[in-house]
Amino acid sequence: MARGFYTVLVLPDATSAPRKLHIGKTTIAGLASFVALTAMAFCFFLYQYVNLNVRMLELRQLRQEARKHDALGEKIRQLEGELARVRDLDRRLRVVVGLDQSEGLSVPLAQGGADAGGPNGLREAVANRTGGLVGWGVGELAALAQEIVSREQSMRELKTYLDEKTAVLAATPTILPSQGLVTAAYGHRRSPFTGKREFHEGMDIAAPVGTPIVATADGIVTFAGFAGSYGNVVFIDHGHGFATAYAHNSSNRVRVRQRVRRGEVIAYVGNTGRTTGPHVHYEVHVNGVAANPLTYAVDPSSPSFAGIAKAENQS
Repeated sequence: MARGFYTVLVLPDATSAPRKLHIGKTTIAGLASFVALTAMAFCFFLYQYVNLNVRMLELRQLRQEARKHDALGEKIRQLEGELARVRDLDRRLRVVVGLDQSEGLSVPLAQGGADAGGPNGLREAVANRTGGLVGWGVGELAALAQEIVSREQSMRELKTYLDEKTAVLAATPTILPSQGLVTAAYGHRRSPFTGKREFHEGMDIAAPVGTPIVATADGIVTFAGFAGSYGNVVFIDHGHGFATAYAHNSSNRVRVRQRVRRGEVIAYVGNTGRTTGPHVHYEVHVNGVAANPLTYAVDPSSPSFAGIAKAENQS
């Protein structure tokens, strides 16, 4: 019959007699089982500890991503609000200037949404590293960028339109060249020299010699000198079809190719050329044809007319 124990010889030293220890097989089996169970328990708790730390890390990442999502969403909502105000301003400006409003309405305000199928799309995106948050943010910002490009194009069109209108306004002779009494208006009159009926292509404003004469619009001087019966003359090209002339000046203050601004002094009232007294003869030409200066004056009722000039002007 097999023995139920193991014999273990113990030699304390080389000269001592060996000692015999008898250990039962059941004891050996129990100890082995205990060690195995202890090792298994240690491995299990170690796995749980590592797994718990991984889950805690994932939870922190999820919270960070959620905060980023909230911050990004708030920033995008702010940008959308600002773009909405720009869109409204764009629409109002187009109404004021009379431009087609359809150009500014081609792109809707930026909107977006998660592409996940369930309510935990953000959690799944973080857990699976699918980049859902990045994709959402990129999509929203791409839509906002498209809206910004559309607004920029519309504003550029508005600026071009307004710049053109500003340039036309700057070239329009909206003021009179000098203060004084209008002795001869634009239109038919009786010549002070021959007594015959003639067409007067400008207007005469009588004033003391030396009274400043100003440019009535922005432009470039194309002539400044003596011109026969007109005496000293300044001729200005304003662009956009407008040109003006100032005659009988005592002296000219500008030179050819000089750029002048509306209201800038260009000459002084005089009595040069064929005249009956000191005055400035003022003409406005539109596309090369003489026109009534009062047509373009901002306040055509402001000049004072001599009795004969007013009567001829009304006729």
